[in-house]
Amino acid sequence: MKIIMNEKGYSLILTMLIFLLFTVLSVSVLTVALSGVKRNQTSEDYVQARELANKGIEHITNQIQSDLKNELGEEGITRSEFITKLNTILNRYKDVINSVHNTGATGEYRVYIRNIENVIENGEENPLKKKITFLSRGFVDGKEKTVISEVEIGAQSVLETLHYALGANKLCKTPNTCIPGEGNLFLHGGVSITGDMKVDGNLIITNRGYAYLSGEKWIASVYPSILPTQGKANANLLLGGNIFTFNHTPPYEQHITTSNFGSSYTKLTDRIDDAFYNRQAPVIVKRQPIRDDIQIPAQKSVFYYKHNSPGVTIIKANNRIISNQNRPNDKVYASHECFFIWCNEKYDGDYTFTGNNLFKSFATAGSLTIRNLDNQFKQTTFKEGAYIEKDLTIGDEWSDSYNPNNYDKIRVDGPIFVNGDLTIRGADAEFNSIMYVMGDVTIEYSRINGLGQNGSLIIFAKGNINIRNNSVNQDEPSNIKGFFYSEQALEMFGVGSNIRIEGGISARRIVLNAIRGRASNRYFEGAQRITNNDYFEGAQNQIGKLSRLQIIYDPEIINTYADIKSREPVIKNLDPPKIINRDIE
Repeated sequence: MKIIMNEKGYSLILTMLIFLLFTVLSVSVLTVALSGVKRNQTSEDYVQARELANKGIEHITNQIQSDLKNELGEEGITRSEFITKLNTILNRYKDVINSVHNTGATGEYRVYIRNIENVIENGEENPLKKKITFLSRGFVDGKEKTVISEVEIGAQSVLETLHYALGANKLCKTPNTCIPGEGNLFLHGGVSITGDMKVDGNLIITNRGYAYLSGEKWIASVYPSILPTQGKANANLLLGGNIFTFNHTPPYEQHITTSNFGSSYTKLTDRIDDAFYNRQAPVIVKRQPIRDDIQIPAQKSVFYYKHNSPGVTIIKANNRIISNQNRPNDKVYASHECFFIWCNEKYDGDYTFTGNNLFKSFATAGSLTIRNLDNQFKQTTFKEGAYIEKDLTIGDEWSDSYNPNNYDKIRVDGPIFVNGDLTIRGADAEFNSIMYVMGDVTIEYSRINGLGQNGSLIIFAKGNINIRNNSVNQDEPSNIKGFFYSEQALEMFGVGSNIRIEGGISARRIVLNAIRGRASNRYFEGAQRITNNDYFEGAQNQIGKLSRLQIIYDPEIINTYADIKSREPVIKNLDPPKIINRDIE
C-alpha cells in the first residue's frame, strides 16, 4: 500500500514538473513573440515616419510650384518680376519658424527650407533657378525620421537635347502615337560625326549611302565615323535599343520606317567596333531616356500681340515694304494702305524687310520676307522677339545657285515665333536667334554662320526639317551653324550635297545618307558610275577623304540658347523640380 502511494506521489510530482516546464516554455515563447511584435512595431513606426518625411518634401515642393504658377498666371511675368517672386516665395518657407505642418491618421510631418543656393549652369549663375535644401521630419508614436533633400526649382534650364551632336528621341507614350521608326537613328554611308549621340531606339548602320537617282540607289561608301569633342577621350553613345547593320538592298521607305529588324539585319551591339569607320567606336552608355518638354505651341503666347494691344505702335508699309526702321523702344505692328471699302487685308498682308531694321518687338498678321540686294550685310534685330502669323522667308526664294557670292547677305538677331513655315533660301546669313516654327523648315542654296562670337541659329519645329541642295557636286561644303530640332522625322543627304553643320540635330527619327570624297555630273578618275550624270568617289578612294555630311557638335550652343532665351519678354513656364540629392538620418 505504501508502494502504491509513493508511486502516485511520484507521478504527481512528475506531472507538476512537466506542467511547470511547459508553462515556462510558453511564457518564454510568448515573451519572445511579444518582443518581436514590439520590435516590428518600432521598425514599422520608423518606416512610416520616413514615408511621412518624404511626403513632407513632396508637399512643400508642390506648394512652391503652385505658388509660382499662380504668380505667372495666364500671361506670364517679366524676368525681373519672376526673380523677385521666386525669392519672395522661397523665403516664405525658410527656417523652422516657417515650417509646413501636417497631421494625419498615422502621424505627422514638419518640413521647411534649410538653405537656398544659386544655381550655376555652364559656368554662370542662372538667376531664374535656385537649389533648395529641404529638411523634413516625420513622427509616428514618438518615433522620428529626418529626410534632407536638395531640389532645383525655377525656370529656363538648358534642354537635354542640346547636349548632343545627334539625338533620336522617343516622344510617344503609347504605341499608337508613335511615328514609324520612332527613336531610331539611321547612318547610311560615310557620315562624319564629332560629339556624343543619344538614341532612344535603335541605331542602324551600313557602309552604303542612299540616293534616288533615276530609281533607288545604294552607293558603295565606308562606315560612318564618330569622334569625341576636344578634350574627351571617347565619344559617348546613350543607347536605348540595339545596333544593327545590313548589306542587302531593302526598299528605302520600308527600311527607315521599321522598328522590327529581322534576320536580314545583323545585331552588333556587342561588337560595336565593326560598325564604325577605322573601328573607332563610341562608348555605349545605357540609361532611361530623358524627354524634353519643349512645348513649341506654348511659346506663341510669349511673342503674340494684336494691333490693338496696349502700347503698340502701328507702322504703315509703303507697297508693303519696311525699310531702315530704328525703333529700339517700340512694340511694332505692321499695316499697309487699303484703298477699297471691302478690303480686309490692312494688317494681314505679305511684308518685306530691306535695309537695317531694329525693333523692341515686332508682329504681323501676315507673312514676312527678309531680303537684301546690297553687297554689304544688312541686319534685322528684334530685341524682345517677333511674331509672324504666317510664313517667314529669309533670302531669295527663287535662288538655285551654289555660289554664296550670289546670295542675299542677311543678319538676324533675336527670338522669333513663326506660326507657319520657315524657308531659308539663297541666303548668306548670320544668325543669333531661336526660332519656334509651327510648320515645316526648309534650308537650301544657303550658307549660315553665327552672328558675333557665339551666335547661332536654333530651330524648334513642329513640322519636318529639310536641309538639302546645298553645294551639290561642289568640293567645298556649305557651312551651317545651328541646332535643329523637329517633332517629326529629319532626313538629310550628303551624297551629291556637301554640308557641314556646326551645332547638332534632334528629331523623332533621323536618317543621314552620305559618302566621302568627290561627286560630279561627269566622270573623273576613280569614280563609280551610278547614272550617266551621277559619278561618285569609288569606295576604296573614299578612305581618308572628307565626308560630304559632317555634323560637329558646338558646345557653345548651350550658352547661345541661354543668352537668347533670356531676351524673351516674359516667363510663362516652370521647369519640373529636379531632385539633386536625398539623405535619410
